[in-house]
Amino acid sequence: MVQRVEAKKSKQILHDVIFELQNISESMLWFLSYDRLSELLEIRKEDCLRKVYQFKSAKPQMTLSGGFHEVDGDLLIDFLAWSLELDEVAEEFLRGGIFFSERPLYELRESYKTLVQKTIANHKLDRELLLLLTAATVDYDDAVDSYLMDKFEIDFFVRRSIHQFLEKFEIHPEYGAEEFLYEYLKSLIPTKILNFRDITREFRDRTYYELYGRFRETKKKKKKIVKTVSDEVKDLLAFFDLEPGAGITDVKKKFKELLKKYHPDINKKGEEMTKRIILKYNRLVELIGN
Repeated sequence: MVQRVEAKKSKQILHDVIFELQNISESMLWFLSYDRLSELLEIRKEDCLRKVYQFKSAKPQMTLSGGFHEVDGDLLIDFLAWSLELDEVAEEFLRGGIFFSERPLYELRESYKTLVQKTIANHKLDRELLLLLTAATVDYDDAVDSYLMDKFEIDFFVRRSIHQFLEKFEIHPEYGAEEFLYEYLKSLIPTKILNFRDITREFRDRTYYELYGRFRETKKKKKKIVKTVSDEVKDLLAFFDLEPGAGITDVKKKFKELLKKYHPDINKKGEEMTKRIILKYNRLVELIGN
């Protein structure tokens, strides 16, 4: 009976935390101070800080900055799961529409790829148009790009994937989730993560065979030297929302984006976050450079 009461209280505290974040969230940007967290946990500030420091001992990548920012969402989820002894924290944050960890974001990316592939696979090929475009371009992939852009709207795939994602997980969209996911997917489309040619590779190969009666010759790729990536580099890349294998150019681009977002001249609450971004950027560049 005692355990049931404690579990019920823990769940109520979790809901209170999520409600607090929903109230202060602006386009899924939020900051939960340790002071406010202690109030929500219904413990003294000293006890809350003690818990935070104890938790940090197992999270060397965690930076103490007076509280948890939205970029620390995974850490806040782990902290609450540990301190409240609850397993469903990540799922509740997801449904609350205030933070998405890597697992659901990966699922969103995969659903986007599947939607594109299925839609294009069921498309009736306009042979005359594609032949006309291939005759006007040197590279076959360029011709297919033009063809697909003429037949489909990328924005449709993006918004449809997001709509299905929000419905599947019953996510509250009113706290900026839909806009956040839209910007997230759109930012990945020009990158290797959601490369349009890779996603539509099967369609390209099939239509080439339909047009010319032979298989496409695969372009020989230069062998790349595989480098092992340390856990520290992985954590730093994750902080900048980059995939393993990202280069200096990718890091610099993300660094500039985050600075524009959190610089104190733009964001009055962004001073501590700006310091973190600069420290992590310098360390990541140092590691990648070596």
